[in-house]
Parts: sequence; C-alpha cells; structure tokens
Amino acid sequence: MSNGPTVLIEQANSRYTMYAIVEQDERTAYFYLYPAELHSKKYRMRACWLRNLQPGPSQRDSAAMQNGEAPMLEAHLTNHPQGKAPLQAELLSIVWMPEEDGAAVLYDGETLGVIPGWSLYTEEPVSYAADCIDADGNALVFPLGQPGKNEQHKHVADAVSFRQQWESTETPQWPVIQEQFIATYERHFGKMLQYFAIDNNQWPPMALGKFEKDNVIYFLSMGVSIRPMPWVSYLYNDNAPAYRRMEIALAVSKDDYTEEEITRMAEGISGMVDIPWRHISWLGEGHTIGSGKLPAPFESIVLSAALYNGESITLPEMYGDKVNLFWTSPITLSEREFAHRRPNGGYELLEKMIEGDVTHIIRKRDAIV
Repeated sequence: MSNGPTVLIEQANSRYTMYAIVEQDERTAYFYLYPAELHSKKYRMRACWLRNLQPGPSQRDSAAMQNGEAPMLEAHLTNHPQGKAPLQAELLSIVWMPEEDGAAVLYDGETLGVIPGWSLYTEEPVSYAADCIDADGNALVFPLGQPGKNEQHKHVADAVSFRQQWESTETPQWPVIQEQFIATYERHFGKMLQYFAIDNNQWPPMALGKFEKDNVIYFLSMGVSIRPMPWVSYLYNDNAPAYRRMEIALAVSKDDYTEEEITRMAEGISGMVDIPWRHISWLGEGHTIGSGKLPAPFESIVLSAALYNGESITLPEMYGDKVNLFWTSPITLSEREFAHRRPNGGYELLEKMIEGDVTHIIRKRDAIV
C-alpha cells in the first residue's frame, strides 16, 4: 500500500488558471495539469506518467487505479522494465507553453514529459513521456521519441526560448515590440497622443496608444499578441498561425460622443485584452463581449476586422505569426441576442451591420435587428 505521493514541484501559470505539479510515491512519478477551481467544471485534470520506480507490471495496473493510486506503466512500454531511480526535486523545472494552457516538465534541462494545451479540449487525455517507448490502444501516455520525430520537442524548445528571451535583461523584448507597433499606428493615425499601460503590472507588458485623426479618437493596443491564444491550435491545426494572435482597436467619432464617453469605452476594451488567458478561451471575428462601459443603448461589443473600411493596416508579425487587428463595435441587447441565436450568428450580425453602413468608427445609431 502506498504512503501517498510527495509533491516535488508545483507551479501555476501567469494567470493562475492552471497548475503544473509533479508527484512521486515509492512506485511511480507523474506530471499533472490541474485547472483552478474556477475552471474545474469546464476542464479536467490531465496526467502524464513519467517513470516507474519499481519493476513495471506485465499488464495494465488496474489495481492501483481501483485503490485511487497513480498506475505504473506496463514494463514493455517503458525504457526501464526494472524501474528507475526516483526523481530529484532540485533537478525538475516546469515550462509553460506560450498559450499557458499546456506545459512540459524538464529534468536537468531535458524534456521528461509534455501535456499539450490542446489535450484540455479533447475527450481523451493526451500526454508524452521521454521514458515511454510504445503505446497500445488503451494508452495512458505516448512516447515522446527523438527530436525531429515528434513536434512536441520543438514546441518545448520554442517555449523554453520564449521564456528565456523575456527573462533576459541583456536583450529586453518589449521596447522593440513597442516601437514597431507605435510606428505602424503613427503611419496611419498620426502622432501618438497618450500611452496607457493596461497590463496591471503583470507579464506580458500591454498598452493602449491614443491617437486622433479627422475628428476620430483611436485607441489601439500593443503587446496583446505576445502570447498566442488558447484553443486556436486545437480548432485550426496547421492554420492556427493565422488566427492565434490579436490586437484590439477602438475608433470613436468626436461628433457623436463626449471625451468622457470615449474614455469609458477605452476603459472597457482595456479590460478585455486578457480574456483569452484569464478564461482559457479565445477571441475572433464575430465574437461578442459584454461591457458596462458603453453608452446607451449599447451593452456589448462585437469584434471585427471586416468592419474596418480604412487604408489597409499590416501589423508587425509576432514570432512569425500574423497579428489580427480586431475593431470593437458596440451592439445592443437585441443585436447580441441575434448573434447568439444561431451557430454563425456573429458573422450574420456583422453582415447586417456592414449592409447598414456601420464601419469601424463608432457613431450613434439605432439597432439593426
């Protein structure tokens, strides 16, 4: 009978939505990803076997599972049929993927186990371990294999590099990114008038720049695209690089709204930029978000690149990915209900808005549905 596992390392992601833990008893070692309590009804714990510390069983370790213990992996599926030395806590480290929904555990700098973020969204859990050499139809874990043969190696290496770049004091990342985005925005909207940090002193740095052109006030974000959004790799697979990064923009006519009303709208969008990582979700074309910062009769916003009818804007790439610029357009309760009534309702609402000559510039208007 096991004395119960010992926690060797525990680390939350930056928004404390997920926790990565390595546990070990006298039989086996496991890597786990746990959703925080707020997300525990939507997402389930994911487990990754790391190694057996005793000779492995010849068949599935059903007895351990019946006793509520972590099962050993069958001997013939491991590279150590007789068991392996216990893990030393001081050699363990956790690296979170940039999306922050998946993570890897490293042992003395080498990848030991990986739980991809997309495994959160599948019915069957998926994980990869360096000491697993084969898998059967009821696999608890899959082989990590050699670099070049499993894309997980590259994902982990990229995640390690990403984190190291941001931790480096010799080559700070933010000033370069900041300068690129400000320069792009100034080419289209004139000199930046004000700069507002919107990251609440959390990593990554995020900000809104304020601009004015042709009696329209613009607020445009920068830094949101540093992290790819959760879910997108699972939904779009190979096409994910075109959809997983975003910045958010607001354009309001001074002829229609006061400076105070415009400032409140900007406060509203500054609170939206972190939604994908706070809620383990994603934002895209036609998505709606509630807001209490909008003037009546509006109560939500819809995100859209299609509403923009100005001169084409190409944002700087982020880590080789396209960055989408979504304009925030306020909508009424009836419009939001219309958008939520059918599977592609957000797109259909945007079509009606475009037909009604609604653009990215916010002006007073009546509901279109």
